Amino acid sequence: MNSDIISEIEHSKSDNFQLGEYIYMGMGLTRGHRICMSVAYKIDYCIKKAKQFEEINNDVTFTHINKVKIGELERSRKILLN
Repeated sequence: MNSDIISEIEHSKSDNFQLGEYIYMGMGLTRGHRICMSVAYKIDYCIKKAKQFEEINNDVTFTHINKVKIGELERSRKILLN
């Protein structure tokens, strides 16, 4: 895991983390198309579910995570896996 992911996980365990303020979307590629593989309120669960999706489907590659503020249409942060 990279430092961005580690800092998000640490933040989710802190007292100032507000569940439901953001969602995390596990994004991937399959046959040249961008897909959403998982959606969660915490980044660690988002990663877990996206990896499970990737394990059962050889045509899918988990690429990054979008952090989206609830109510917004655009991501607030793109978190790369490597």
